[in-house]
Amino acid sequence: MHQISLDSRLQALKVWRIQGGGDDVRIAVRGGLLRVGADGKAWLYAPGQIPSIDVYSSTVDQAGHLWITTRNGLYLDDGGPQIHLISGQPMLLGSLPAQQVWQSLCDIEGGLWFVMGDGGIAYLAPGWNQFTRFTHVPDDSHSLRGNAATSVLASFDGRLWVGGHGLVDKLDPITGEVQHAISGLQGNVLDMAEDVRRRLWIASEGGVYRYADGKLVEVDLAASQVAHPRRLTMGPDRRMYLVSYRDGLFRINADTLAVDPKPVASADDTGFVGNRLTPYNSLGWYADQERLLRWDPVRNELEPIGGVSDEGYIYALEFTADGFWAARDKMFEHYRLDGGKVVRDQLVPIPSSWPSMVLIALHVDRQERFWLFCKNGLWRFDPHSGELKSFGLRNGLVNSEVRGDSPAVTLDGTIYVASLGGVFGFQPDRAPTTAHPAEVVVTGVSVRHAGAVRELPVRAEPIQLAWSDRELRVEVRLSSYVDPTANRYRFRLRGFDTAWVDTGNHGEREFAGLGAGDYTLEVMAAGTDGAWNMLATPLRVHVQASPWRRWWAWAIYVLLAAALVGLVLRSWRRRLAQRHHVQLVEQQRQLAETASAAKTQFLATLSHEIRTPMTGVMGMAELLLSTPLNRQQHDYTQAMQRSGGMLLKLLNDALDLARIEAGRLELEPVPFDPRQLLEDVAQLEQGLAHAKGIRFVLALADELPAQLLGDAVRIKQILLNLANNALKFTEHGSVTLSAQRQPEGLQFSVSDTGPGIPEASQARLFQRFEQAESPQRRAGSGLGLAICRELVEMMGGSIELESRLGHGSTFRVRLPLVEPAAPAPVERPSGRRYRLLLVEDDTIVAAVIRGLLEREGHAVVHVVNGLAALAELAHAQFDAVLLDLDLPGVDGFQIARLIRQREPAGRHLPIVAVTARQGSEDEAKARAAGMDGFLRKPLSGEQLAAALARVVDGAAAPA
Repeated sequence: MHQISLDSRLQALKVWRIQGGGDDVRIAVRGGLLRVGADGKAWLYAPGQIPSIDVYSSTVDQAGHLWITTRNGLYLDDGGPQIHLISGQPMLLGSLPAQQVWQSLCDIEGGLWFVMGDGGIAYLAPGWNQFTRFTHVPDDSHSLRGNAATSVLASFDGRLWVGGHGLVDKLDPITGEVQHAISGLQGNVLDMAEDVRRRLWIASEGGVYRYADGKLVEVDLAASQVAHPRRLTMGPDRRMYLVSYRDGLFRINADTLAVDPKPVASADDTGFVGNRLTPYNSLGWYADQERLLRWDPVRNELEPIGGVSDEGYIYALEFTADGFWAARDKMFEHYRLDGGKVVRDQLVPIPSSWPSMVLIALHVDRQERFWLFCKNGLWRFDPHSGELKSFGLRNGLVNSEVRGDSPAVTLDGTIYVASLGGVFGFQPDRAPTTAHPAEVVVTGVSVRHAGAVRELPVRAEPIQLAWSDRELRVEVRLSSYVDPTANRYRFRLRGFDTAWVDTGNHGEREFAGLGAGDYTLEVMAAGTDGAWNMLATPLRVHVQASPWRRWWAWAIYVLLAAALVGLVLRSWRRRLAQRHHVQLVEQQRQLAETASAAKTQFLATLSHEIRTPMTGVMGMAELLLSTPLNRQQHDYTQAMQRSGGMLLKLLNDALDLARIEAGRLELEPVPFDPRQLLEDVAQLEQGLAHAKGIRFVLALADELPAQLLGDAVRIKQILLNLANNALKFTEHGSVTLSAQRQPEGLQFSVSDTGPGIPEASQARLFQRFEQAESPQRRAGSGLGLAICRELVEMMGGSIELESRLGHGSTFRVRLPLVEPAAPAPVERPSGRRYRLLLVEDDTIVAAVIRGLLEREGHAVVHVVNGLAALAELAHAQFDAVLLDLDLPGVDGFQIARLIRQREPAGRHLPIVAVTARQGSEDEAKARAAGMDGFLRKPLSGEQLAAALARVVDGAAAPA
């Protein structure tokens, strides 16, 4: 914590409240309002506009306006150049009820609450700024002189003429300044108008006047027998016209004040001229009952216009760019001008549910909403949604009873209306401020328990009711204070009600009796905006069951029933348990098989993905061997090729292990040279031995046979695992690989001079993931010796270990290998040169195969997909097709079928499948699709040559 520096203009510190937060910290003190700036210092806020008085609190409303409560009233900073002072006016309806304002609060809807210093609370609704109001303020000589206004007129200078009882004031709606212009008129001012010379004409209950240059002159109406003046307007001929009740429409000379003795048109109570709420010229129109007349500039008189319906009196007109709206008893009609007549092109019916209205004027805004100015209030009707909305105190409108014959509109689109509460103004096209939705809260829950009403805790979850409780009563309230009488409520008790129950303005619901069970009470409420808000957390109710329906009663019933049928069920349960046991064993077996199949599939996919790049490695090595190399390069390349082949086999260990578990690993016994096999192992291990500085010794017995029958790859895999382990754990001395012939087969031995293996570890060494404890033996997976043991057992042999600490270890593998029969002659390539089509999507593998084939003199055309292969076969001849099974789009099986379907009778194109798949069923599927040969990746040049000899030369031999 650190101390905040204060503005030096503050003499003493008396803190009332600290409010805000973050970058806006406000401190209400005696002497003003402090705001903490970016420099960390508390500065006086607007000291030139807020005097040095007690500031009690401050509040920022939802529009960002700052409200400051003080001893001498309320200050409002709305972002303008001046801060507004709102003084207490307890005698003025809708004003601040007292001078001293102690505290302020902005609620969730945007309404403002003020705690007054002399007691009481004032509330300002969220829509307070929708309307601007001007009225008489007691003891303020600069305000309007009357509480009520009877007429209003927009002047040429942007100000307003405001008429009242016997007087006319001039009001500046921007600054609020009032000029007390005219006094001494007879009765209420009914209407006003300005002529082209900006002279003011006034129609009051006692006569008609002209006001100019500070002089008021009365018009003599007696000669024309005009007794009921009502409305004044300037016509298209720039003369003044007067509407008089039951007397007619009269023309007045604006200069001489002479009134024509005869009316221009007759009139009764409904006669009126035009509309001042439109930018279009409406002064040439006159309505009388259901008739509509228009000014004829040629004949200089009003004439009836055709096309207007006779469906009731016309009470108001609103002119548009192409016509006008007419308000009648039961509808709104829009007429389009069509030469000398009008055509009705739109009709909006008035619902019968509307309240009674005394319409004075009509305005249609840009959103085509109807604003209805009535003696009993201001209304807005949306014909698209059918909503009819009234405006009152909740919208900041103290009194909405309209007076005068026509509101006024200024250049900025603001409409000003004379009312019993003064003059109010608003902008009909202004977007309303969106208030936050009010919350629905539970205020009380009670129940009749043992004959007495008991209050229950509202926050209890769930509400617990005894089986004998009755008359559950729930009270909720919508926290909207705009117009509490307009709030509406709906209840729905899930498990009891089938639909929402509307309770109107009453936020209570009573349930006489609920059966045992769980219920959820949902409540929704709507305020003046009509939007329904849900109770955030529905009320959960639990009603206990009656004693004879409690759980323990049912438990007794069940126990009695169980005792009656127990003897019968005993034997049945035993049989059911046995059946379940069998099903469980079967389910466990199926799960184990599924898991094993999934693991095998994963490892097969991994092997498939590895074989493709390994084809490139080993194929490129083979191609490299066919190029001129020195002795050392040749040995290196040959070792690389052998290592690649062995690496590929070692990578298949995981797949082999999975196959062993599933019983699907198949040995491939072929004749092999044991000496060559041992020399290959020794050559692969020489590099590691040389790197560690130890000797690798190969000891071969003279009696080793030239050929034995067995799986040479698996035998080499076993010996490499044993030799790698020996080299890894031997730091000094040597590792010896030897082979001796025995009566039952052959014995291989791998001996090392390493540290030896403890006896405790020897028993579990051939198990999976097991290793002897030593620094070197913490590396690796522990799978090598387990795979060796399982491969040896599959071959019908045995593996054993002899080791002592400090004396090294010896692994002995005995395999029942026999000598093969005389070898069949190897099919040799015929030496022909073929034209071949290679279909392979991997460019490296394609380059390897192509290189191996072109090395033999064959011509190769390479394509990357099956469609391209079909296109090549359509216009060229080939001796054979090398087809990859896994092609993008159409795979190799489908391509082979398509080739066979398109072959003419008597022709057969050899197809050899080339794939990295390892499934045992893949070869059968390939031959079923019409393929003649099958090769697995990685492959060598010899394999390619042998396969081509079989499928090409073999197919041509019978011919």
